[in-house]
Amino acid sequence: MTDATYEIQDLDNCIVFKITRQKKLNAITADILAGLTGCVETLEKENGGRGLIVIGEGEKAFCAGTDLFEVQTMSREQSDAKTDRARDLFVRINRAPFISIAAINGLAFGGGLELALACVFRISAKHAKFALPEVKLGLIPAYAGTQFLPLVVGPSRALDMMVTGRSVSVDEAFQMGLINRIVEGEKSLLDQAQDYLGSITQYSQIAVNAIRDSVSAAGLNVTESGLNAERDNVIKAGKSEDAKEGVNAFREKRKAVFKHR
Repeated sequence: MTDATYEIQDLDNCIVFKITRQKKLNAITADILAGLTGCVETLEKENGGRGLIVIGEGEKAFCAGTDLFEVQTMSREQSDAKTDRARDLFVRINRAPFISIAAINGLAFGGGLELALACVFRISAKHAKFALPEVKLGLIPAYAGTQFLPLVVGPSRALDMMVTGRSVSVDEAFQMGLINRIVEGEKSLLDQAQDYLGSITQYSQIAVNAIRDSVSAAGLNVTESGLNAERDNVIKAGKSEDAKEGVNAFREKRKAVFKHR
């Protein structure tokens, strides 16, 4: 663990994983993925006795997505491997036998929103915003977002967010079911996330997991075929000239000019 990437609090009823890259809008690096994986492995060994809370440092961003500057230092193979690790980890969190809560302290964009969607529940500060803006870079959501978002808000709303890349306010996010609760009162976001978690973990783990399993069986679910389709399309889009232009425009702080329009 280093202050430049993440902090872990090992508490009685949960592990709190805080991304501590405030100046980089808590963007996801390979080190952060490794640290979060360690937390998941610890909780899996405990067989669901505690929960996981994920939060970002500061008030500006929960997580702005993957660190594109780190990606630019990687080979195509390394970049694809990071994407696969993140997708596999987020699906693992989503399917884990413990309760996970994303405490969204600011903007949740791209991979940051996908991380929040991977969690069972989402609690948000009033100023937060949400988006999957990858289309603006000539890319698509890469960390199972094309699978998670339709499950949470429905296919129509999910498509609207993904093909426009628009950001959603906390009020709209709550209305569409993207988040479960908005922080109210004087208690901190983290304290309220812990209270939320405690309101669930006080009950039988067997009963809670049985309810989760039954709800998953009742409707749409993340499938291997869907995940494989996302992976294939991520690679296809990532190799395009438009993706190269989109990322370069982002780094150069200019509007992208896509060839295929």
